[in-house]
Amino acid sequence: MTTRVRTRSFVVTNVIMLLVAIVGCIVAAQFVGDDGPKTETVATQGVSPGAKASITATGEQLGVTLKLTDSADARTQAADGSVKAAVVAEPGGGFRVYSEDELDSDLEAAIKGGISSAAVDAALQKAGTDPATLQQNTSVTVERTKKVADDQGQRLALSYVGTLLMFMMVFGGGMAVAVGVVEEKVSRIVEILLATVKPGHLLWGKILGIGIVQMASTLLFAAAGFITATATGLLTIPSVAGAMLGVSIVWLILGFLFFAALYAATGAMVSRQEEINSASWPLMIIAMATLYAGIFGITSPGSSLMSVLAWIPPFSSTVIPMRVATDESSWFEVAGSCVVMAVVTAIAVWVAGRIYRRSVLLTGARVPWKTALGK
Repeated sequence: MTTRVRTRSFVVTNVIMLLVAIVGCIVAAQFVGDDGPKTETVATQGVSPGAKASITATGEQLGVTLKLTDSADARTQAADGSVKAAVVAEPGGGFRVYSEDELDSDLEAAIKGGISSAAVDAALQKAGTDPATLQQNTSVTVERTKKVADDQGQRLALSYVGTLLMFMMVFGGGMAVAVGVVEEKVSRIVEILLATVKPGHLLWGKILGIGIVQMASTLLFAAAGFITATATGLLTIPSVAGAMLGVSIVWLILGFLFFAALYAATGAMVSRQEEINSASWPLMIIAMATLYAGIFGITSPGSSLMSVLAWIPPFSSTVIPMRVATDESSWFEVAGSCVVMAVVTAIAVWVAGRIYRRSVLLTGARVPWKTALGK
């Protein structure tokens, strides 16, 4: 722990990541969230009161607040940019809309929809039909059969961030464990250490030492992002963050132990650092598949595939937080999947310890699987 914390690369990397977390949340807050309806000024010329009222009402439905002002020369006002747009009634019928720049799609829809609605209402009144009654009889209400919580978007974002943080730990910490094992093996210092320390203790010391440092830096990174997101209004429901944080931490620890143990075993089987990447590519593929399962599963968290992957380690480490965020996962599934993941992680640690004990003192060529497993 002391050696890792004192390295310049560790300090520089964590400072950069903290800045990324803080600045990233500040920037994201500028683009995410409800800024309220837009207010646009529109000049009108020769437009009836009914049409103006209809344009305003349509704009409100589209989230655009329109301020209509009568003008004797609305086109000139639009040309000099004093108003966003100008609606002018043409002598032969119809309307023409002027704007200095390209007209906003919502504003254009509000003007066109409002004029059309006003024309239909006028025609209905002329035919003796009450527009309000007709609208009531033809209204359509869309309702979801499954209620979606207002905070689901934030919960999904937190599960997504939790998945990324876990794999920062897996790739950073796991590779650090493998490199540390190889360094001790190449320098033959492991032979001195094993004279007084049991192989299992040495392996666990390395995994836990690097894991604690990696976990602390990851949680510091997450805390900086959480505080900034709360301060900027990007995250508005702290209770949601608490629940998702608890779930994410449990799976983060299990996922890291699973991969770190296997990375340690991989490091024990090679004799040079250059061989680590080629030896650990199966772990890399499994880790990437686990990462993608959590990311792409967000689009269909209730699918049969996600329901199955929720029980299969290590995929459950990313799928469960995502299903919890979307209320697709029951507490039975969460607890049961956690037990399964813990058992599989224990087995992975046992296998890694067996490989470590039989391989860490063997130098030269890469240790074959038969020798590593003791067959």
